Amino acid sequence: MRRLPSHHEAIPSLRSKHAAVQAGFGGEQELDKIFESYSFTMKHGIFHDLSLASSTYFQVDTLFITPWYAVLFEVKNIAGELTVTENPPQLIRVLDSGQVNGFKSPIAQLESNCELFHDWLYSRNLTLQVYGSVVLAYARQRIEVFDTNIPILFPSAVPTFIRKLPTTSPMLDDVTFADLLSQLGSSHRDFIPSPICETYSIPRSDIRTGVICPGCGFIGMERHSRSWHCKACGLAEREAHKQAIRDWFLLFGGKMSNKDCREFLQIERQQTANRILRGMGLHSEGANRNRTYSMQFLSERKKRT
Repeated sequence: MRRLPSHHEAIPSLRSKHAAVQAGFGGEQELDKIFESYSFTMKHGIFHDLSLASSTYFQVDTLFITPWYAVLFEVKNIAGELTVTENPPQLIRVLDSGQVNGFKSPIAQLESNCELFHDWLYSRNLTLQVYGSVVLAYARQRIEVFDTNIPILFPSAVPTFIRKLPTTSPMLDDVTFADLLSQLGSSHRDFIPSPICETYSIPRSDIRTGVICPGCGFIGMERHSRSWHCKACGLAEREAHKQAIRDWFLLFGGKMSNKDCREFLQIERQQTANRILRGMGLHSEGANRNRTYSMQFLSERKKRT
């Protein structure tokens, strides 16, 4: 958004998506806090933002796993009056303004993830009881749900829900369980974002180039003596180009050439661009003028055992 004119037609969609992502992340943090502050006596592992592949890729907000069972938590943080319908499976949100929006049903999404995770275990000759729950991030959220066996919880109720699950005899011994935790970690697939310009049909020519000042937001810092200088506020910053390089890959995707770097950072010297690109720790291919660079986006997946 900061690289588009304020009147650009894509801004409303980008703002809406940004707000949804921020709300979703904030909701997951609320559940994270519960797990960070609560001690469970049984042997267990906790995975956040886990992406696995079964018959298709699926993503689990939080996985709580023990030698007896696994619990998948689907976290939602959506404002307004919420109604989950069964046929068609949908979440309908009504705001105070009267605006109505439709979303994927969290119950249908959770049921699908539970089935896929069960298949993931089965493919490894493992058997566990798999449970699931939808978690509403905040108690102020209001929701109406059809008659379902899927529990709808607030974060504070999650520990009690877990403690009530049966633990008569473990289905996995200690060695197998430890191996399972290891397999979950190694099977995680990092999220690779689609280029933003491609997703929102934004022409490259609409994107404002230049290094953005981290102090005042001015676009077009100038390079002097291996440092970036802002004409607007006078700030000098040695590594201001790093966010600009990251912006390029998020916006356009693919591979960056020396020319791409120079045009986006608004610099002239090839040697300067080479030095900047080599210092970014990017994956490079080719040699000399044919050399290109790519960026690996790694998700900040969290695991606790």
